[in-house]
Amino acid sequence: MSARTATIQPPLYFRIEQGILKRIQSGELKPGDQLASEAELAEQHGVSRITAKRALDDLVQQGLAFRQQGKGTFVARSRIREISGFRSFTEDIRARGLVPSSRILLLKEIQPEADIRDRLQLAEGERAFLLKRVRFADGDPVAIETAHVPRRICPTLAREDLTKGSLFEILQTRFGVVISWADSEIEARVATREEALLLGMKAGQPVLSARRITFSANYDVIESVDSVYRGDRFTFYIDRQRIS
Repeated sequence: MSARTATIQPPLYFRIEQGILKRIQSGELKPGDQLASEAELAEQHGVSRITAKRALDDLVQQGLAFRQQGKGTFVARSRIREISGFRSFTEDIRARGLVPSSRILLLKEIQPEADIRDRLQLAEGERAFLLKRVRFADGDPVAIETAHVPRRICPTLAREDLTKGSLFEILQTRFGVVISWADSEIEARVATREEALLLGMKAGQPVLSARRITFSANYDVIESVDSVYRGDRFTFYIDRQRIS
């Protein structure tokens, strides 16, 4: 007698979950679209409501869907995952198949306060550029960045187009700055009224607040940047190494 290997079928909830996932990935279901309810899924697939609930729960836990109390379950906007604490915003967004852009709120040369001067390791009287931008991914506002850059390393920075390009790219290609590594720290908090307005959120919703100090290979400080990211769009992975 020959032994016949039985085909192991995935659990019912997983098959339902994967069916919904394929519809999301194909674009049939778009961000904001309402998913079938537990009762509807149970009827469609001939399963219990517990099984249907498990499928929806898994999609919510993966960040692919979200629930609104009393309304139902909806397709979530895609999260921007594994954003490095060092690689530039532009590099990260492009790497994920999205189009980066910026709106400049402020770009000027300043005499920095003592705390910024210390971060940039500036001598007394040295000046810096202050650059504040709203950062977009595919036209959606997802971050606010406030950067300080020593003037001595890029004296004509104010003439550069920073609405589409990367600050890192400009520093490297236009000013010959060799960027090597960075230190970052991140904390979760709630959005201020101004931040919420700029990011299209409600005040009090969660954001990720990050501070990064970027260095050259010989430990010269290249920039200090404070960033605020939408908590519903970003998952962070921190890497001290330069990513080319």
